[in-house]
Amino acid sequence: MNLPDLYGYGNLFAFSGIDGENSHDEDFAGVTMNEKISVRFDFNHPVTLFVPSEGKTQFVLSDIIKCDDALVLFHDNDTVIGRSEKAPSISASEINTEIVNENLSILETDCFFFALFRFGEAFALCRNKKKEKAVENAKEKSKLDIDLLIEKKLEYYRRLPKCPNEKFEKLYYKCLSINKVNVYSPHNGFDCRWTTPDRLPHKHMWLWDSMFHAMAIVNYNPDLAKEAIIAVLECQQDNGFIPHAMKSRNDFSKITQPQVIAWAILEVFKKTGDKDFLLRTKDAVSSFLIWFMENRDLNGNGLLEWETDFSNVRCRCDESGMDNSPRFDTTERLDAIDSSSFMVHDCNCMAEIYGILGEEENEKKFRAIAEDISSKINELLWDEKLGAYTDRTFSGELTEVLSCSSFLPLFAGVCTQERAERLAALLVDEKRFGTPLPVPSISKDNPDYGTDMWRGGVWLNYNYFIIEGLRNYGLNELADLIKEKTLDNIIKYFDKTGCIFEFYDPENKLIPWKMNRKGEQPPVPDFRIRYHSISDFNWSACFTLLMILDKK
Repeated sequence: MNLPDLYGYGNLFAFSGIDGENSHDEDFAGVTMNEKISVRFDFNHPVTLFVPSEGKTQFVLSDIIKCDDALVLFHDNDTVIGRSEKAPSISASEINTEIVNENLSILETDCFFFALFRFGEAFALCRNKKKEKAVENAKEKSKLDIDLLIEKKLEYYRRLPKCPNEKFEKLYYKCLSINKVNVYSPHNGFDCRWTTPDRLPHKHMWLWDSMFHAMAIVNYNPDLAKEAIIAVLECQQDNGFIPHAMKSRNDFSKITQPQVIAWAILEVFKKTGDKDFLLRTKDAVSSFLIWFMENRDLNGNGLLEWETDFSNVRCRCDESGMDNSPRFDTTERLDAIDSSSFMVHDCNCMAEIYGILGEEENEKKFRAIAEDISSKINELLWDEKLGAYTDRTFSGELTEVLSCSSFLPLFAGVCTQERAERLAALLVDEKRFGTPLPVPSISKDNPDYGTDMWRGGVWLNYNYFIIEGLRNYGLNELADLIKEKTLDNIIKYFDKTGCIFEFYDPENKLIPWKMNRKGEQPPVPDFRIRYHSISDFNWSACFTLLMILDKK
């Protein structure tokens, strides 16, 4: 078992809901800092645990870091324990640490007391809202059998399927570690476990993120994959609407996200054969798709749109998932190529689900919806001059803005073979999308092309959509090339940083931390100053895992 072993800034470190109870509202989640071993836990006054180490790093996982001369691990949602040859320490910005004696240090923040107690080379850091209890727990848990706990942590990974490709083994276990840390136990009104994009800084549950998580996790933990989907469906409103971001069943956003739920459910079924899961979820997904068609076709032309905030320059279309794409720099509403294509794909998945369940009328209904929207896409969103699909303004003009969403008709199976091959030609055109790392989120000849999120950055979900789409049309050589370049890029920066990132540089030159993210980055990455390309991002880990496992 070849585990990831590069220590550096940006690794998530927290207690997983797979191992026991944890909390979204009072999370005890941290990020590794540059100095080994240093973990900064995110509170109003961030608390930093420093465990001096000069030894070789043996492995770095989301809840245990082990070096030759030191280690730290999460024991439960309130306790970090470890062992070190030199004394550990705790600190917080603008707060003095109370040094009680050489073995006990205490921090009082605005929300918790933190007690660090050393027992020989062993130590425990405990938090509690009562000072005496924090100290008591730290003294007690510093005496736990650390070697036994290490083995328990590692046994989790030993039980998982082995990596099918030795080249990617460390990266593979890194993906599994990211999946693990981003799981919450049932709470905040949720009756099951649920997943988050990243415990820091996003923290909440997101609609399409959760679907992507489920599609990867089902390969080794079918029950957790189902729970990730069901938790999202628990937030559905009576009219069919499902919010894009959820803190609890009663605290959620007012917009939604792309239509990928039926696809995720179908992928889980293909791995499990669980018809009861289809029966449990079909009505919710069906009503969501109907809600979408009734509320996101304002001009009634059969194409779908997104809710857009024209006043928000940095995030005009959060609903599309492509927050700051130049597609939305216009002040006109758009018939959206991505919303329409996702709808076709999910309606076809919904039809397949109904077919499996023997509900022929519903199967026909959703096939017909998909066919109608497909026809409209080909009629109204194809730009013959560009040889691609683009958005269309409500006034009837094609925008001529080429983005990664222009290739979604491949994924949805909408286009003819001739149009598919013209789209494929754009993917290898070095002036458009044939960048050193394909596929940029905006065409290279767009004046806004750069590294800022959806204004050039490469996103693994779209690369996966495009790979699947090319295979729909037998364009397997190009699909394999994009997959190979994607994995080689992920592992390149994983070997430099120990992290998997939210998005990547299409020119394959910049470490993702140095790419813009709704503005320029500071010289040293620090998400509390400005969000950088998020490290240990869960859907990136999931699509990496799916590409590693891909046998096509």
